[in-house]
Amino acid sequence: MEEGWHSVSENGWGQPGSIWSILAIFISVGLAAVTLVPKLTTIAMPALPESVTWGMVHGGGGALVVVLMLLKAWRISAVPVGGFGIGFFIAIVAAAAIAYGGYLLYSEEKARAA
Repeated sequence: MEEGWHSVSENGWGQPGSIWSILAIFISVGLAAVTLVPKLTTIAMPALPESVTWGMVHGGGGALVVVLMLLKAWRISAVPVGGFGIGFFIAIVAAAAIAYGGYLLYSEEKARAA
């Protein structure tokens, strides 16, 4: 490799701000599991406390994923090398979709309860 050239490779598991993306990935996988497991198997999700619904869980989880992605963006922008890749922009779209899905589920439950 020629002197002066640097190679930078990032992914959702690595620096900068790896804790934020790792948490966002785990929350997203958890929300997907809570959605898919009851539909694809005979396993039922556990009962939640009286004041909490699955719509609230999904809505809050989606909002948390968006906040974590914003924190990851903040850390990426603070690093002088590298920058935002196409994967980050795909992750932002996915985070927005998760948040919107959580909002729809919460709104549906709220309308059903009224």
